[in-house]
Amino acid sequence: MAVSQTMSQMEMETQKRWNCLSSMIGMEAKKRDFFTGNVTASCAGKGRLVIVGSGIRCAGQFTTEAISHIKNADKVLYFVSDPVTETYIRDLFPGAMDLGVFFDGSKDRYDSCVQMAEACLFFARQGLYTVAIFPGHPGISSLPSLRAMQIAKKQGICTEMLPGISLEDSLFSDLGIDPSYNGLQNIGATDFLLYDRRLLTDAHVVIKHVGCIGEQCVTPKGVGASNLSILVKQLQKVYGPDYGVVHYYPSQYPTCKPFMDRRPLSDFLKPEMYKTFTPFSHFYIPPMSTSCINKEMAVQLGIACDLNMALRLGVPTSCLDVYGPREKQAITDMASWRVPSGYWRTPVSGASRYLAHIGMDVGVLQRHMLSPLSVMTMHGLSPFETTQIVTGDPLKLFLTAKPDPTYAAHALVTRLCVDPVFASSCVATGRRCQYEADGEEMLGRWLCQQGYETTADAVQRVFGEIQMAHPSMWIGSYTTNISDVGSIQIQGSKIMINNAIVVQPVFKDGIMTWSSTCGNVYNACIKFLHDAKCTIEGKIWGCNEQEPTVCNVTGERQFTMGGPSSMLERTINFGFATKLLWTALMKNWACLRSMGDNYTGMSFADIEKANMALAIAEEVLLKTKTDYQTITQLASSQFDAMEGTWLSADMRCPFTGSVFIPHVPTVCI
Repeated sequence: MAVSQTMSQMEMETQKRWNCLSSMIGMEAKKRDFFTGNVTASCAGKGRLVIVGSGIRCAGQFTTEAISHIKNADKVLYFVSDPVTETYIRDLFPGAMDLGVFFDGSKDRYDSCVQMAEACLFFARQGLYTVAIFPGHPGISSLPSLRAMQIAKKQGICTEMLPGISLEDSLFSDLGIDPSYNGLQNIGATDFLLYDRRLLTDAHVVIKHVGCIGEQCVTPKGVGASNLSILVKQLQKVYGPDYGVVHYYPSQYPTCKPFMDRRPLSDFLKPEMYKTFTPFSHFYIPPMSTSCINKEMAVQLGIACDLNMALRLGVPTSCLDVYGPREKQAITDMASWRVPSGYWRTPVSGASRYLAHIGMDVGVLQRHMLSPLSVMTMHGLSPFETTQIVTGDPLKLFLTAKPDPTYAAHALVTRLCVDPVFASSCVATGRRCQYEADGEEMLGRWLCQQGYETTADAVQRVFGEIQMAHPSMWIGSYTTNISDVGSIQIQGSKIMINNAIVVQPVFKDGIMTWSSTCGNVYNACIKFLHDAKCTIEGKIWGCNEQEPTVCNVTGERQFTMGGPSSMLERTINFGFATKLLWTALMKNWACLRSMGDNYTGMSFADIEKANMALAIAEEVLLKTKTDYQTITQLASSQFDAMEGTWLSADMRCPFTGSVFIPHVPTVCI
């Protein structure tokens, strides 16, 4: 994908299709007979709706029958929880439409499900052979598929649901449970608490979705486990405080193992346990007691009296085939609905295709397990994709298969700041591209080949976040315009004025402050500016003086790239140089686009500033390149303890709080 934020023609067409479809459904809903269930005579008996399950593990759990339906359909719609499966579906049917677009976090989950069902029904009502794909088994915990199937049957549309491998199937296999012995109670966590359901303590109990109890909306960032303690305390009333239960979620990827953590119930009340829960987390509770056999019935049925028969409780189903006021409103609202600005459709990646391939081909998977690097190299994966897949971390696999521009920007900036060879290649590529009409796209393709699917704005924003959060990025000496102050020196986390250490300085959002009440000679509020010269401005005043009403101090950073400069300063200067490099490339492209063929609308001074920044960046890179090994060793010793702390809050895992970042020395902080 190109660095430019401009959407590809294909993406624009995709959004246009969704907007058009939603408008048509919303307009149809305004017709008097829309909610009566009548199908036009021309379409009756011709349309077909086939609902299939994609299984739990990516790609490899589609049935042969399901694949045949997908390949032969007129229309394919899907809602899956895994980017590898999404890529696989689009490879089977390139025009497949993602129903996940309706989950934008701005409305209730139920309304989104109603709209998803209506999108599936729309094409079947037009007489088309329509396939809708849902995760796991499409008839279990899948409101939109069940609603679409029931309404389609009521309206005379030929309807079929194909089974898929469900969560329960995976749990039974991974935990080695046979539900035909002792029986099984399968219940949602929210339903259990909301309706005060009675648990069968003599049966296997599966409580689903314990990581999103009470959640009515699903956002792109997922949900937490804030209501988990309520569930645990309720279970303790039934099973006792320390009865053993299993926290489980299945493996979605062929290179990952399922999560199975058996603990006493009391352990799950500890706050540190919450971070292990995801929206895919479930509880398995083994039977606490054995049911008594009805000997008379056993004799009457001709069954041996020593066979332990399980009690079974049917779970009532909701009425899903109605068009009440709420359903009508949700569907009518589709007339004005548009694809949300934050929606990011999964780009097709080599990692997705590779993981899908090994999920479908056991032979390749076995070779991968024996020698993953050699197998991935043969399949042409980038070094970044290879590194992430080898970790076996499902979160890293997810983000590699579904590249996020901000995540990729963090990884790119980290590498730029610690790898002079790569940064020099980026300089050379940028130089070749900057005066080309499609320069940004050319650099984007080059970055994509290196494994970084990101945008210029995302990279620029990451650089800004690092600089605004850590004084180490501003290391150096700043000569000021106040003779008494002289210069301000920043040496890592140490701040000095005239060789005197500043006590308890605070750096936040690019502003450094300190107070004379902490024993300093001066009070100060200094702002660090983003420009090619790296300047500062602000206020400095004595301990007995009033704070100035306007800025009274300015300063400029002195670059000391030769002679006495320390390796630490050269390391940080190198990180700063990469920031200048990227800024310069973006500025040049912006200037060239604005100037156009007639060179109007932009000053040549802007080009000069950009070229000056490039010159500084290239000088730093040249002087630093030969010291690569020393720099990385220094970075490891100086900054490993701070690894990842500069990441913005939205880049932390919403379920566990862990950081999505490759393990490389973060010299840039």
